[in-house]
Amino acid sequence: MPVTIDKMSFTRGKLLQAGRNVFRGYALVMVLILLAILFLPLFAPNDPYKAQFLFRLKPPSWDYPLGTDALGRCVLSRLMYGARLTTASALIVVVSASLIGSAIGAFAGMVGGILDRMIMRFCEGMSVFPALAICMIIAGTLGLGLQAVIIALITVHWTDYARVVRNAVIVERTKPYVMAAEALGARRHRIAHRHIFPNIIGPLLTLAAYSMSWAIPVFAGLSFLGLGVEPGTPEWGLMIAESRNYLRDYPRLVLAPGLTIAAFVVAVNLLGDLLGDRFRLRQINYLH
Repeated sequence: MPVTIDKMSFTRGKLLQAGRNVFRGYALVMVLILLAILFLPLFAPNDPYKAQFLFRLKPPSWDYPLGTDALGRCVLSRLMYGARLTTASALIVVVSASLIGSAIGAFAGMVGGILDRMIMRFCEGMSVFPALAICMIIAGTLGLGLQAVIIALITVHWTDYARVVRNAVIVERTKPYVMAAEALGARRHRIAHRHIFPNIIGPLLTLAAYSMSWAIPVFAGLSFLGLGVEPGTPEWGLMIAESRNYLRDYPRLVLAPGLTIAAFVVAVNLLGDLLGDRFRLRQINYLH
């Protein structure tokens, strides 16, 4: 029996270390991406807000690498400024939704009983309706603006984290080390913080990466429909909306922000796959 307990403790310790390593790697990558996006506007060749009607719809040149739009504004500069706005907004949505959903999901999984069933039924009811439709209703009710879009996306997306964390907590609660902590009289919040969350941090960070790839196109879609940022703001979805009338003659005005959104979503999805594979590989190596 002592050998079994020592082996169990050794394996659990290495799993905790794996979760911490994945978290550190994810944090490092996200910090580098955010720093790059934060300082990206410093390299913008022109003022993204300055309209120059004498230079409207100008083709790509040395001064305007991607040309100008219908108001004579630099397309590349607007893409650079839009990267900071869109990414920062999506990050606020992901962090807020993950904190709210994780707290509610952990509470439901640890408490169980009727409260657990009520919370999960509410989450399932929210998931029945299309997320974009709910966002449109909330954003339309709150009015035009960035804050309204962020609140709408958080309201829709926290349920995904609640379901994932709740299911993970229920699975972890059946494992011997959690049952031993409960038998020793440890409080539920300490068990969740000290024993359960380190073991589910890998899947949670993977979900956060996929959430970024979901939030960015939805945010751009709401701006495209006129429910996002105010007109004139350099934002990818709004840039597509402002240029859709020129799609036939000047397709570059739509392709530039559209391809930027697609590339960013693909990059974030690849990051999520990398995190998931890395965490699963570490689990397999440590369990063997």
